[in-house]
Amino acid sequence: MKGLKIELGSDRVLGIPLDTYIPSEQVAIEVNIGSEDMEILKEHLCQQRGIKRIKLPMKSNETESAYTQRIKSAFQSVHIFIASDTEEDVGTIRNVYENWRNSQ
Repeated sequence: MKGLKIELGSDRVLGIPLDTYIPSEQVAIEVNIGSEDMEILKEHLCQQRGIKRIKLPMKSNETESAYTQRIKSAFQSVHIFIASDTEEDVGTIRNVYENWRNSQ
């Protein structure tokens, strides 16, 4: 699907930020997990608004490639298919991060 609108870090919907929100699909994908109280609040607000919230924190023993694939699978679970090479994606993310870090 081309032209999919995605909001990153927006507090527009809940009044508190969601990592990734896809309005047309009513889906929020969260990779950062906050305090227990914040998690309960986000879950409640999402349920009230009919938003499916998917939590995907990186596991301590998980490789970047495995995590990237798990993120793609989460998108696929809501019928959003990302046709890209996972290893290439990881390399691109590493390069962008290193460039950002070096510019700080």
